[in-house]
Amino acid sequence: MDNSHDRDSYDTIFVMVDIKNWPALDFIKFICVTVMILVHAHIMLIINYDWFLNANSFFYKATERFMFVGLFLMILPMFAGTVFRINDNFELRKIAKLAIFLILIGFFMNLITWGWNNVFLWNVLQFIGLSFLIISFLKNHYSDKAIIFLSLLVIFAAEPLRHSFARFGHPYWLNIFFGVNNGQTFWPLFPWLGLVGLGFIFADYYIRYKDTDIKKFNLISAAIGVLLIAISILRKEAIPLLDPRFILGSSVFQPKIGFVLASIGFFCVFVSAANTFFNKAKFRKYGIVNSYSKGILWIYIFQMFASYNLAILIKKFFPIDGPSLAYFILPVAMIILSWFVGAMSIRLFAEKRLVITLKRVK
Repeated sequence: MDNSHDRDSYDTIFVMVDIKNWPALDFIKFICVTVMILVHAHIMLIINYDWFLNANSFFYKATERFMFVGLFLMILPMFAGTVFRINDNFELRKIAKLAIFLILIGFFMNLITWGWNNVFLWNVLQFIGLSFLIISFLKNHYSDKAIIFLSLLVIFAAEPLRHSFARFGHPYWLNIFFGVNNGQTFWPLFPWLGLVGLGFIFADYYIRYKDTDIKKFNLISAAIGVLLIAISILRKEAIPLLDPRFILGSSVFQPKIGFVLASIGFFCVFVSAANTFFNKAKFRKYGIVNSYSKGILWIYIFQMFASYNLAILIKKFFPIDGPSLAYFILPVAMIILSWFVGAMSIRLFAEKRLVITLKRVK
């Protein structure tokens, strides 16, 4: 059976290959992946399960002071939507396979990292897989206007609907939609699906104007971003509050509307600035920028597993109750190891040295 038609779609699964060259986006993804690695390493070192080792410690105060760094993580759904649009592959059956793969590999990551009790923890891979499927359905059966409408709906309706459905308790399927502050549910569809959808639309406009009027695109993007950030600051919701019970708690994943607007605005400003300064940049094939950008899926899975287990080992031999050299062992190690993982993902999957396909069994 010839399955070469299916193989092309798996580029999207394994390395999120950018068919159209967009060096500025690669650079920003590199920055955000770096922050993701450092934040996860930091969290694994300073918490015990989900809560802080010491809410009065140096690290608690430092984390509270640098919560704005979370904006680099919260724009990752917009990058996912942007790359999904750039790859220009929305055939519903293929995306259904992609969604199933991402959901299953997300549950597998939970298993190998945290064990059987946390297999069905809802996290970013499950969220992205389901979001891709929803956007693909809208793209195939409706239009871009439907994607915009749904994106805005889930953003602005998230908070009131969350309160309305709270009386039904917190069943798993409802948590997927609206979230719950239990340390087990991250990236609910409301409001974060909206960022994937808007990232998709953002890329659509970029493709439309990148060769004709990129300066106008950057200017409008920056202006919208500044406006959204200003609104979030005026609402005093630009930065989430730190919850000592769950460091990635409700203020992050069940956010106020201002924090969502700040995330969208930050993305718009960041991309427009990168387009201005890195539009013609060229990155080495296996360099850290390209490796982080193209290998984000495998880096995420690896660093979650490695950070969690290495943090346990480090805390066993070194006290992590204040600034010390021991604290830097894990972040530095993860930066280097993740570079290797990203480079290997390019070599194995982008160069098609290793191709994995799914076949329907009759």
